[in-house]
Amino acid sequence: MDRFLLRILISLLLIIFCSSPSFAQPKIFNSKVPVMPVEDIKAGMEGVAYTVIKGQKVVTFPVKVLSVLPSADLPHKLILIQAYGPVIEKTGGIAAGMSGSPVFINGKLVGAIGYGWHFSEHNKGLVTPISEMASIWNWPDRAVELKGPIKISIESSDEKKESNAKKAGNLSTPMTIYGLSDRGASGIGQKLNVSYSMLPGSFNVSSLPVNLNAKLIPGDAVSVLLAWGDVSIAATGTLTALSTDGRFLAFAHPFLNRGAVYYPVAKAWIHDVIPSLEAPFKIGTPTEIVGVVTQDRPQAIGGYLGKIPPAFDFSLSMKDKDTGKVVKKRFQFVNDPFLLSNLLDNILVGLWDNIWERKGEGTAKVDLEIEGRSLVDGWRRSNIFYSDKDLGKDMFSEAIDITKAIMLNPYYEINPFGVHIDVEVTQEPRILLIEGLTVPKEPLKPGEPFEITVKMRPFRGRAVEKKFVLNMPEDAVGTYEVVVRGGGIEEPSQESLLQGWRAITDLKELLRELDSMEANNELVVELRYDGSPNRAPWEAKAEEQDKRLLSEIKKEKMEKGLLKVYKSNYYVDGLLRKLVKVSGKQRNN
Repeated sequence: MDRFLLRILISLLLIIFCSSPSFAQPKIFNSKVPVMPVEDIKAGMEGVAYTVIKGQKVVTFPVKVLSVLPSADLPHKLILIQAYGPVIEKTGGIAAGMSGSPVFINGKLVGAIGYGWHFSEHNKGLVTPISEMASIWNWPDRAVELKGPIKISIESSDEKKESNAKKAGNLSTPMTIYGLSDRGASGIGQKLNVSYSMLPGSFNVSSLPVNLNAKLIPGDAVSVLLAWGDVSIAATGTLTALSTDGRFLAFAHPFLNRGAVYYPVAKAWIHDVIPSLEAPFKIGTPTEIVGVVTQDRPQAIGGYLGKIPPAFDFSLSMKDKDTGKVVKKRFQFVNDPFLLSNLLDNILVGLWDNIWERKGEGTAKVDLEIEGRSLVDGWRRSNIFYSDKDLGKDMFSEAIDITKAIMLNPYYEINPFGVHIDVEVTQEPRILLIEGLTVPKEPLKPGEPFEITVKMRPFRGRAVEKKFVLNMPEDAVGTYEVVVRGGGIEEPSQESLLQGWRAITDLKELLRELDSMEANNELVVELRYDGSPNRAPWEAKAEEQDKRLLSEIKKEKMEKGLLKVYKSNYYVDGLLRKLVKVSGKQRNN
């Protein structure tokens, strides 16, 4: 099944990049406060920086300009400062999370702290000039409907030049993750290439109110959200500046550097600043959603207050048959299908580890429902998974691949988009092993129905038998093969897609092919021609059949009685095959 889905995903991704999004026009950032050009800044000037080190109270600390450094990359200029005073003594220096802390000289905004050095005394840093930060608005926003009030529940040489910012390293905005296991969170950290801290269950970040009339000031602590609800993935930094039209600038360096984005931004509560030999860092959590980030660029992030973007909705429910425990978790994820497709496996596995409260073997019935615009009645699939090592990792692979195929489809934007997964789980191995196949010993007549018997054994249980009737084709000649197998074992491939004979052309066709996938709880019984030189006339159309999609081939085989599928409540394992011969004339009706 994995290879089947891979072929579908490849065929879709070949089409996705043929379309281009529409864009809004860029705007000039008009700061609410006076600004000082970087050309006017000289060594020896003294100023003051604004930030939060506890709660939501903005405090200040003095800074002194040491130099203005040119850079070959973005930002093109950086201001080297030294910070001092009681606040800096208390925090142990410039801390991660101070990214975006505005710096004023003579009452004018010069920029924001964005870069520092690890394993140093942490009292020196680099300020990104406000003109560099504001240049992110030279890039247009992607066109999107930003909604009003809604409820959300839940260098060195000529050969290789490096910028001064890269030498220093940005103040890696502290990422906090809640609701996931260690392995889920670590996978996200690795994929995003960010450091993170885990919040224990005592932190309540599962419900975030929306305040689209919030009043913010430079120096406020803010969090950018990737996920919120029972799963929270947020990065905390500092607000730098506000414009006259409701836009803001923050961080003074990129978050994920993904360009035009739609990330909710929230006011944050700073719990404390943690000293560290590498670099001190803030621990912060979001408190209320106040706007949206629309630009994530090398110089800064920026967006709008009083606006909120659409989001993807997810839920994961569990019923543990062994303990009777029932749990349901729900969260939202930013409207970025490509980012989500990269992180979804870590999110689901990390969430599952926490609600099942164990890792290891087990059997799970997984019901997947996908809903949204263009899916009038939704789309559903049910399957059973068994693993003797790591059920949580194995059982979501299919749901993740299907979600990607539908979410990244090139035909319609499904927005709003929702994914709901219900899992019924047991630690017991609910396996049905195929261990016997009985077929007729005597030659069969063309067009003659015939009976076979399949013997199956539940794990360490008593064997059971089930009979099936298949139809020999009217024009059958030669030797045929009866195959019984668990669903997905030797599943026919999508040769028409693989060979380039056909393409999926609309969402309805895509869903039909996904519907045709075999499930692990199916016992599949089929009659195959074995390739004898004395080939049957009906097999002469094999080339034509191969050029059809799998759903079309499967439907015809079932209508002709060449394929039978029995759905069980077990994970069906095993494969057996036996030959039957055809001789004589066609039977008389």
